[in-house]
Amino acid sequence: MATISSPGVGSGLNVNSIVSQMMSLEQRPLQLLQTKASGIETKISSYGQVKSAMSALYDAAKGLTNTDTWRGKEFGTSNDAVLKGSASSTAQAAQFSVQVNALAQAQSVASGSLGSGAAIGTAGTLILERGQWSADQGSFAGAGSAVSIQIDANDTLATIAGKINKENAGVSAVVVKGAGGDRLLLRGGKTGEENGFALSVSDPGLGILAHDPASVAAGNGATRTQAAQDASFSINGIDARSANNTVEDVVPGVTLNLLKTSDKPVDINVSDDTKLIKEKLEAFKEAYNKLNAVISGLTRYDKASKKAQPLQGDGTIMALQSTLRGMIGNANGAGDYFSNLGLELQSDGSLAINSKKLEAAFKDLPKLEKTLTDGTDGLVTRMRDFAFQANGVEGKITGRSKALESALKGNQSDQDKLSTLLEQRQKSLLKQYQSLDAKMGSMSSLNSFISSQVSQWNRGS
Repeated sequence: MATISSPGVGSGLNVNSIVSQMMSLEQRPLQLLQTKASGIETKISSYGQVKSAMSALYDAAKGLTNTDTWRGKEFGTSNDAVLKGSASSTAQAAQFSVQVNALAQAQSVASGSLGSGAAIGTAGTLILERGQWSADQGSFAGAGSAVSIQIDANDTLATIAGKINKENAGVSAVVVKGAGGDRLLLRGGKTGEENGFALSVSDPGLGILAHDPASVAAGNGATRTQAAQDASFSINGIDARSANNTVEDVVPGVTLNLLKTSDKPVDINVSDDTKLIKEKLEAFKEAYNKLNAVISGLTRYDKASKKAQPLQGDGTIMALQSTLRGMIGNANGAGDYFSNLGLELQSDGSLAINSKKLEAAFKDLPKLEKTLTDGTDGLVTRMRDFAFQANGVEGKITGRSKALESALKGNQSDQDKLSTLLEQRQKSLLKQYQSLDAKMGSMSSLNSFISSQVSQWNRGS
């Protein structure tokens, strides 16, 4: 409302004070509406807290009912210096041994030496071909298209290395400065016997770069410093090979990362990943306890302060709390309880994990999974679906929140209407008392005039 500003004129009547006092009484209904609006806003905020906690419970329950949670596998090795690994959900729980006899490696060659920074001196073509060498390196079987690299007479080994790398032909080159001069080092980009390479030249003047059956037989040209080689290993005594040191699906669903050779077998254990399931169960318990604490805190009555919390006595919330506790305490269709599995309801409505019961339940993992996640009757599945429905578009929490928001909107509309009426009432009162003030001022002046005339008459008589 507008601020009153109308001092008394003539009569000394305090118009401001009178109108203010009268308006303070008439504003009482507006103040009651404002107090009610504050209470509604607090309830809306409180329902927001419940909705958030219910959403967290849904997420935790969903994580526990996810099939991947129960199919996870844990990979164990008796010597992680020799090999490490992992197991996917498709792997079977099993125990076996692996002996690493040789690691996969890429082919490497070193060219003949050339004076530091010196030009090659001969123009021609360097032909790079990928393929596989025979065991005695007497023959080479090419695979795929050969790559031709043009060499200029003034090219240095560094220039040639750049040309090779520019081709992206699966072989990388670098120049190393040694005691005898510069040497060009080439290395295959992939490990495995089938990923070797040969180098042939179109002119004998480029012979220091050659590494093909002819140059190998003649004992000149580039020297092999490392052969392309498969990884060689055995699983439970059965020989196996791999083109690289990351071995996948030799044992279905298991990946082996070979790190070094071993003198004796390394024991591998692939087991159900109960650690992940326990983490999900713990997350479920914490989410439930958080929701329970939120609801309990918002509905309690503090006897000491004689103050009720925002949702104390709220029928919707009390029904939700009752349903939740019933779902925790009641059996599913098969007669299984949360408490049998180690999730026990406490006197304050929270959950606690009984480790001994839980460990016993883990001894029959398929039964535990079925009890918690089966169809629509699994103990956790029921909680997941309930939380989803409660927070859904047509859910109880959403419905109650919308009702409160509608009530708040109606309250604000009532406040606006009443404020308009009070503004009008204030203007009306102000006008009335200003008029009264003026009349009283006029009467006061008339009284003074009459008194003066009477005095004069009395003196003249």
